[in-house]
Amino acid sequence: MNRREIIWQLSQYGYTKEKLESMPMSDLAKLFKQTSKERITEYMNTLRADKQTEIIPGEDSNNIEREMELVYHAISVEDINFAILYDAIEKILEKYDLNEAIELVLSQSSDKQYKQMTQITEVAYRSFQEILLDRIEKLCEFYPAEERFEQLKFYGDRREDINFLRESIANMSAQNNQERLSKIALLKYDIIRDYYPDSMYENYEQFYENEEEKNEIIERIMSLTKAYTRPMLKAKKFQVLSHIERVLIEDRDREKEEKALIKQYTKKLGDVILSEDELAFAMMLKEALGVLDERDVTRIIGNFDISSNPILLQRFNAIMRDNRRTNK
Repeated sequence: MNRREIIWQLSQYGYTKEKLESMPMSDLAKLFKQTSKERITEYMNTLRADKQTEIIPGEDSNNIEREMELVYHAISVEDINFAILYDAIEKILEKYDLNEAIELVLSQSSDKQYKQMTQITEVAYRSFQEILLDRIEKLCEFYPAEERFEQLKFYGDRREDINFLRESIANMSAQNNQERLSKIALLKYDIIRDYYPDSMYENYEQFYENEEEKNEIIERIMSLTKAYTRPMLKAKKFQVLSHIERVLIEDRDREKEEKALIKQYTKKLGDVILSEDELAFAMMLKEALGVLDERDVTRIIGNFDISSNPILLQRFNAIMRDNRRTNK
């Protein structure tokens, strides 16, 4: 990591750029190492504290008997009250798994309703899974996007185990755990991003290869260049797309900077040509060659007629020859 990168990293954590710029490289490296160690130690301590957290189960506020009564009243009438029925089943699922919920609902229904009530309970179960996953997503709302995606995929893959989902929600909600877990996720993400940037793709591959994420970066690339078709970009890995976008942005910024410099030196060189000051012309020409390509400088001079001033023309040719010789 070079000096500029180290200064940028340290400036993200409370150090002023003025102070960092004044420090020798050896001190910067020492401070960077110390800061890295402190942040990783903080991350590990937070993890340990999280493991030691006692999970205190919340009180069961669901009155199952009341929900059973609601189920009975909802299905005992000629026209089933589906709103009340689904709401009651979801309340039951707060405490019981699918098979237990089916048994409880069937205990309130007639034999001829067996198939229908089983299907309704299964539908309510699928809906309840999404409710639990939505709760988890809410608890992860302050995670970095990459970490949130990983967490939601982890829990989404375990949607069939609602006991696990319920316990996870209780754990994440207990004793300010949401804030602590968010901090862990942020620390992990920051450490990987700041100190192991080459590992970002490896750690969050599924996030970056997600269709939505790929589509977003493809749109950005296509707004920067017409060199690629959408199918061509779709076939590439996110890591490659990210590199393409970075190069295109760098090219765009460089082109913008070059245009600004060309405009700036067109005015400066024009002024010294009009003044017919040979020394000022030579100095400005050398300055322009220090920041612009020879081709651009030649084009700038081509906008002015210096052939009528043999001294300036001679000085121009001599400086350009020296520049070519130096850059060989």
